[in-house]
Order: sequence, then structure tokens, then C-alpha cells
Amino acid sequence: MEIDNTFQEIKLRIKKYLELENVSVLAGAGTSFHLGAPIIREIPEELKLQLSIEINEYFPSESKPSYEDLFNCLQADKFIKEKKNEDTSALNEKINLMQKWLFENCNTEKTVLPEPYKDEKNLQQNRYFYHEMFIKKLLQRPNNLRRANLFTTNYDMAFDYALDNLGVQYINGFCGVHNRCFRPEVYDYDIYYPGQSVSGKVHRAEKVIRYYKIHGSLSWVAVPASLNNTYGIKEIALHDTFEPSIKEQLMIYPCVSKKTFTLDLPYSELFRQFSQAINQPQSVLFCLGYSFYDEHVNDIIYQALSIPSFTLVIANYKSNTEIEKLKSLNDKRIIILDCEDEKQSTFTGFVQNIMPDLYEEEEQEIILNTMKKLYSGDEKGGAEDVTE
Repeated sequence: MEIDNTFQEIKLRIKKYLELENVSVLAGAGTSFHLGAPIIREIPEELKLQLSIEINEYFPSESKPSYEDLFNCLQADKFIKEKKNEDTSALNEKINLMQKWLFENCNTEKTVLPEPYKDEKNLQQNRYFYHEMFIKKLLQRPNNLRRANLFTTNYDMAFDYALDNLGVQYINGFCGVHNRCFRPEVYDYDIYYPGQSVSGKVHRAEKVIRYYKIHGSLSWVAVPASLNNTYGIKEIALHDTFEPSIKEQLMIYPCVSKKTFTLDLPYSELFRQFSQAINQPQSVLFCLGYSFYDEHVNDIIYQALSIPSFTLVIANYKSNTEIEKLKSLNDKRIIILDCEDEKQSTFTGFVQNIMPDLYEEEEQEIILNTMKKLYSGDEKGGAEDVTE
């Protein structure tokens, strides 16, 4: 259902969902749009020119394939040629070019702020201002509740940098310091610190979040598997440039590896974690800047709607066929913010105007309830008495 109340009433409602036992966030491309990160739902014209490739070779002339669609086709073509022992050097060059383009254009340290954000003081001083504000508000949940889950389909590092800037510990499926390798069992870990008493009690660290990049990351590299890195996935620090090679490829969905066509790790594990997180009782999923164009992600969300206690909150600037379909269900568990109002449906608007400060909202809720009673006309000292 569409919310059309005041921002304060919306915030108080969102506050109740943030205090549920199981809170998950799915951040899409819209959460990085204000930083100038490209929307790769369609293949950018500049990339088509660099590739020197006829898109019609793989897709019908009237279709509008995404970056990932083309990337997948090139890999499939390469796979077939390798099976036939044919030369794949030209395809390797195009695949590497696509990865390099993605790295250069999605690196939010270098992207140019678009209109109307380029002159905003908050972003000029700290381009991760809204990401940091969002994380700080999310971490205000009571510490006795389960850790919040942050899922993102984005390859960029905006949330990574924001988490680092705030000194927030995040569990992202990797372990190690100088040689960080993917180990899915890490998601079952948590962070505690010893108490001050001699009784041996431990306390759970407060600033911790579970972080899942379900489509991969600019900082993930596919390397040859080894005894110490059985999955062949390494996390690296971003540098100014990246030169893909046969031995080192960016892990972006779908990844370039021999296991690409079986949807193997890490993606199968990340999707399993996503499904498990939102299919818990008393769960809420906040979809921010996610346009519902990924069918494999949508299937998991729609399955969760079979659980009576599941709530879906959508904040996406501009509606589309899939969001309209969800709206038409007229399900009170599906809350869609006004898609035409940038003050609530853009990521920056949601963080600034809708995402509640849980500490402040407790006081605001008391005040709002008091004023409603005073002016309801149903209580003693109601509207008519006050007017007199």
C-alpha cells in the first residue's frame, strides 16, 4: 500500500520495523546514484564503442541487454570456443576490457557527483555522508536483537568505505589480514569482548553488521585455488588501476571461472544467506534503490512473502512494471513509499527524512501520541476543550 501520511508518522512506523528481531536491507544501484556510479541496466554507449562489438550478434535488435547480460554471453562464447580448442584471445580482450571499464567507472573514489548533488556541502565534505548516516541509524537497534543484514547488488565500495570510516566491524565472508580469502563459515561467527569482572562473562560488540555483496565486488579477485584458498577467491585493497589477466579476474556476477555455469561459490552461498535471512519469522526487508530487475533476487523475495510475518518496505525513485505489480497486490505487508517523491524514495531522501534516529524517535513517539490524544476530541481535554 502507498504511504501518504506525514514524514513523522512514516518514521514512527519504520521505527517499529527496525526493532523487529530480523532486519535486512537490500541496497540496489539507486544507493550509489548520488555518487555518480553508473546504472548498468543497459550497456553504456561508450562501452559499446570500446568493445567494437555488434550487440545484435548476441541479442535481438529490439532488446536492451544489461552489462551483465553481455558479460555472460561473452563468457559463454569463450566457454564454447575453449571446448572446441579454438582461439579465445579476442574474447579474452573484450572480457578484460569490460572488467576494466567497470572498475574505472564504479570506483566511487573517482566518480563525478551528478546533478543535483554536485554542489551539496555534505557530499563535498564527505562523499559517503549518507551511507555513514544510514549505517549509524541502522546500528541503533537494541543490542539484544540479531545483527542487521546488509545485502547489496552493487559492485562499488561505497558501503565498504563508509563502514571503514565509522570503524564498524563487518562480517563479509572473508577472513585473514594480508591474505583475505573467502570462507563462507565466517558468516556464522560473531564478535564479543571480555567483561571487566572475573566471572568470565563476555559482552557482544555493538558496532557490528553482516555484509553481503551478492553480485560480487570490485575488490574480489578470482585466483588459482590453493591449499590456503580452496575457493580461489581473494579480497584486495583497491588501487588506482586494475589490469585484468587470465590469472586475476574481477569476481563479478557471473564470475569468470570454470565454475561459472553452475552458479557455484560465492554466489550460491550468498543467495542462500539472503534467502535464509529474510525467511525467518518476524522479518523485514528494506529494498532501497532496488528496481526489481533481477529475477533471481526477486524469486527469493517473493518466496518470503509466503510467510505471514514478513514485511517488505520499498523505497525506489521512479516506479516500474514490477513495483506496480507489487502495489496492485494490495497487501498490507508490502509498504511502498511514494516513488515520485525524491524526499522519501531516493536513498539520500530516505536516509535524511524517513530513516528514524531510534534514540530521538522514542521521545517523538511519546510527544505525537500525547498530541493526538489532546486533539482527538475523544479524551478529556480534547480538541473542543483546548480550543476554548
